[in-house]
Amino acid sequence: MIKPKYQCIIDQISQDIKSGKLSKGQKIPSVRQLADDYRCSKDTAQKALIELKYQKYIYAVPKSGYYVLENSLEDQQDIELTVRDDHYQIYEDFRLCLNETLIGRENYLFNYYSQQEGLEDLRQSVQQLLLDSAIYTSADRLVLTSGTQQALYILSQIAFPNKKYEILVEQPTYHRINDLLTAQQLPYQTIERTPEGIDLEELERIFQSGRIKFFYTIPRFHYPLGHSYSRKEKEEIIRLARLYDVYIIEDDYLADFDSKRELTFHYLDDSQHVIYIKSFSTSLFPALRITALLFPPAIQSTFITYKKAVDYDSNLIMQKALSLYIDNLMFEKNRLSLLNQQEKELTRARKLLSQNQLKLSYFLNRDGILLDLRGLKSISSLKHSNLPLDFFEASYIQDCPYQYAKIKYGDLEKTLEHLNEYL
Repeated sequence: MIKPKYQCIIDQISQDIKSGKLSKGQKIPSVRQLADDYRCSKDTAQKALIELKYQKYIYAVPKSGYYVLENSLEDQQDIELTVRDDHYQIYEDFRLCLNETLIGRENYLFNYYSQQEGLEDLRQSVQQLLLDSAIYTSADRLVLTSGTQQALYILSQIAFPNKKYEILVEQPTYHRINDLLTAQQLPYQTIERTPEGIDLEELERIFQSGRIKFFYTIPRFHYPLGHSYSRKEKEEIIRLARLYDVYIIEDDYLADFDSKRELTFHYLDDSQHVIYIKSFSTSLFPALRITALLFPPAIQSTFITYKKAVDYDSNLIMQKALSLYIDNLMFEKNRLSLLNQQEKELTRARKLLSQNQLKLSYFLNRDGILLDLRGLKSISSLKHSNLPLDFFEASYIQDCPYQYAKIKYGDLEKTLEHLNEYL
């Protein structure tokens, strides 16, 4: 099997360092020189250098180049590699990619980018990333936006092929879709989502009205309840969408935290009725306002035309940095680290719950414990307690019914100790 060019560069330089051919402090060939020597693009050479830097073979000197860090992997064991926490590691990894993006990329700073779909490099990286979730597509079917909020705004504005006008949202749901509907006074309907799911018969009655443009849903690890649809439920929702010509907006913002890699609406869709949304801010950090959307062909061109009117080109530097971050497997490494941390939190939660028996029902979620308040006659004492509980007021487009509350794992120990006093 022929090795990729970037892997050939990595193998050769790392071998030269380990053998002593390249000694500590010695400057290695430039990106341009490596590209010429290996007959590859500068981006390919840059990708190899980032990986060598990540593996602690080399280090960068601004405006100078790359230099050998140590002579061998054995020597590297003396280097302090302690990481304070997962968020810090994510920051360090992404900062490395961001710095590399600025090297020799003046065209991203001083020129406009003509493709409104987003940076081609990143679309190709995301296309490969989506394969792990059994989402098979081509890069030209993907569109990048400045965050999910911009994506939802454009979707709420453009005309859909079904020529309908009402938006269906679950309640509770992501607060920004609620804000979007109320701020623009858009026509909408709601359907209740519980930790057990939604009423599919009610969903069909709503679809039968003939007014629903699209149904916005969070399929797995629903915010804020944590519920995930089963495959059977997804298949039924897809069937109803096809039958009544309703589009599904699948906001899969926590896909990276699903160790089981459950199938998506997009995978099950056989009638081009699903718009798939993948964001990166939850997996990495909130300031990374980049979202990828996968469209049916009938909607994509309309979306891009509207996007051009409100956003000429999303931040190209951040797009390129994210592309490098994905291609160099940093995204996957940090995803696995977050999954490991999540499992530790769940184990700790189970232990604390066994020591503090709660007087009400609860659900263990990926980011905390969801308390089921539906059986309580009154929640007044809980509402006015000093306990750090989230009642999800912003997750309802109308009045909050106070049926649920969440304890975040960071507040678990001190909250469980006193919670029963208010029940």
